Amino acid sequence: MFDSWAGELSPDDFAEFALPPLQHIATSVRARLLESHLPAIPLILFAKGANAPVSLAAVAAAGYDVLGLDWCVVPEDARRAAPNKALQGNLDPNRLYGGREAIEDSVRHMCATFRAGASPPKGWIANLGHGITPGVDPDDLRWFFECVGKYSAHDVVP
Repeated sequence: MFDSWAGELSPDDFAEFALPPLQHIATSVRARLLESHLPAIPLILFAKGANAPVSLAAVAAAGYDVLGLDWCVVPEDARRAAPNKALQGNLDPNRLYGGREAIEDSVRHMCATFRAGASPPKGWIANLGHGITPGVDPDDLRWFFECVGKYSAHDVVP
């Protein structure tokens, strides 16, 4: 589920107006899969801009398996709000315009922040924090993927 306007709501308004439909969607998808005798699949919620601790806690309670994070979320804050969830994210997509050195430095930092802290995430999916923009050079995107492979390995020390 991709909610790119979640951050436009206050934490209270998010809890009142956005959270119930998000919970309904998660519950309904799981029920339909079960009724259709289909295997359960992990559900991902990306609530862009829901960065306040109250909003992170609400997003964590929405019934999804994975929380997508934009580049404004500190992974440790997300882990505190959602200790039993896998995380996805969260490189600023504009970093792909900075050249290879900037991309590599940013990916190295992103990977280190997801490994840092007292409680590592249940799982982590490296991703951009809000998608790719049309002007990105495909070779720079390829470099992003190569750097993710290099720095996300468990035995790599940044």
